[in-house]
Amino acid sequence: MLTSLVLTLVSDSPAMLPLYLGRASHAAFLRLIAGRDPALAERLHTPDAPRPFTCSSLWGARRRGPSLALTPGAPTYLRFTGLTAEVSSHLLAMAAAPPAHIELDRATLSVASATTDATAHEWAGQTTYDALAARRLLPGAPSSPYATLRFHSPTGFRSGGQTVPVPLPGLVFGSLVERWNAFAPVAVADEMRRFAEECLAISRYQLSTRALPAKGRPAQIGCVGWCRYTATHRDRYWLGVLQLLTEFAFYAGVGYQTAAGMGQARPGMDGSSEMREPTENAG
Repeated sequence: MLTSLVLTLVSDSPAMLPLYLGRASHAAFLRLIAGRDPALAERLHTPDAPRPFTCSSLWGARRRGPSLALTPGAPTYLRFTGLTAEVSSHLLAMAAAPPAHIELDRATLSVASATTDATAHEWAGQTTYDALAARRLLPGAPSSPYATLRFHSPTGFRSGGQTVPVPLPGLVFGSLVERWNAFAPVAVADEMRRFAEECLAISRYQLSTRALPAKGRPAQIGCVGWCRYTATHRDRYWLGVLQLLTEFAFYAGVGYQTAAGMGQARPGMDGSSEMREPTENAG
């Protein structure tokens, strides 16, 4: 099962928070899980293991200089996704009975609503691995040589010991196929990374660089914006996997640090989503 939970949060008083709250969101997620299933929360701490969840930073607040300014009663949003049935079951339970409050960086925000219903919020949703695979891989399924991803939070990759803040085809779809094969009941061919490197070209893009400050460490570098990929080899199977992984990105995130706010992505170029990067507010 794949699940995306969106929490609508409000502050009861004015507050200033750090601009990026991915690590605080990750900590809040683990506290919520620990309150329901301490053993699962402990397993989710396992180092160097694929994370069966993602956490967004806080979305919808106004940026004021190097900080986020919270206005009392104004809605902000936090998103968690689950890539396994075990994690998804807890997200569904939270949607049915939301926590009263979420603590982020010592600020306590009230939970106004919670949903996994895509008709209630464009970043919420539910599906299954089988449903995605059936839609894209079965005989007769529609295929296209084009795929577009929009990176709504800074997205970066680790390759050869270096940080790469550019969504190169092999890095994007290599990360997605690794995550799919880590959690899906049926694997797709590992050669997808090679197909992406050799047979996918970037045909259009609009990208900007972002630096995320990190306490005591160098800033993490990523990109936001959108990128369109075009397959130069039109093999039916690989085109199906391309579309499958593009849809999977909505739940799995792209690149590294997806459990700490980075790599929030979805198909398409539309930038109108209300869960977008904070905008400047001089007021």
